[in-house]
Amino acid sequence: MRADFPILLLALCEPAKALSLSGVIARLKQEIPNARITLATSSASAELFQDDDLVDEIQAFDGPIFKLKALGSLSELSRRKWGLCVDIGPTLISRMMKAKTRFTLNPNDTAGVVEQVAAKLRLDPAEIAPGLRVSPRREAGVRRLIDNGRGQGALIAMAPGAGWLGRRWPTERFAVLATRLMRDDGPFANYRLLIIGGESERDTLQALRMATPRAQVMEISGEQNALSAYAALKHAAFFVGNDELWLHLAAAAGIPTFGLYGPSDEVTAPLGGHVHTIRSPRSLADIQIVDPKLKQNVCHMLDLSIDRVAATIERYMAERARL
Repeated sequence: MRADFPILLLALCEPAKALSLSGVIARLKQEIPNARITLATSSASAELFQDDDLVDEIQAFDGPIFKLKALGSLSELSRRKWGLCVDIGPTLISRMMKAKTRFTLNPNDTAGVVEQVAAKLRLDPAEIAPGLRVSPRREAGVRRLIDNGRGQGALIAMAPGAGWLGRRWPTERFAVLATRLMRDDGPFANYRLLIIGGESERDTLQALRMATPRAQVMEISGEQNALSAYAALKHAAFFVGNDELWLHLAAAAGIPTFGLYGPSDEVTAPLGGHVHTIRSPRSLADIQIVDPKLKQNVCHMLDLSIDRVAATIERYMAERARL
């Protein structure tokens, strides 16, 4: 029997970035059957991997990694011997680890996590595209939610929230877009709306829910975590949302994904031919002229019109239907 090959994945970063490791994990297990994978990440990111039977151990950290409790866990990891250590933070923590082979993400490289890891492993990025594992129990629960929802049509998923007002397309425009797409004479008549968001976005989700016919709306938010949202997204016809975690989850779910961009860089958008970025008329550089640090509490998405978003969605989905 071959000895375990210990692999440490350090993803002490936001969930959208940690998600990029999901495809890497699957590939490592395929290439190294005796791999034993330990994932060290934030508690928020750990939720994405809680059903993943390819991850042998998860070390979740809350708050700053230099707190006493976190330092104790990191010290324990540093005493182990690792065959491979991958740090996508990147952090200085990886330098503490005793690893035969070490790869640290280059923060100055415009390529993302998937592209950099693929280059290191000499793979096509498509071979390690993100994709989460979901337990049969969770999938069954999500299926019950979808089947028990009011109405019988297919799903359109929208995530109107954003952590910063600057990159949040106005909620009322999401409502108008949903109505335009789903009305009786619209291109997606009889579809239902799946609204997705976090606990901090509840007011935004409620505003969209109230502006849409009740019989056509379902919601996943709050206590239903991001992994459940991912499972639900796999059943949607397409997704529309701001540059947030939900956009990356939709892309990982493999459905047509329309990301709305203003004060963020499309370079960070998920990879894949099914991902489409819809930018406001102004470039990121134009926006930074008036908001250099991208911190002002003002919406930079007002010049992205409903017509532009709707036309992009309708055109692509019509082309897809003809294939």
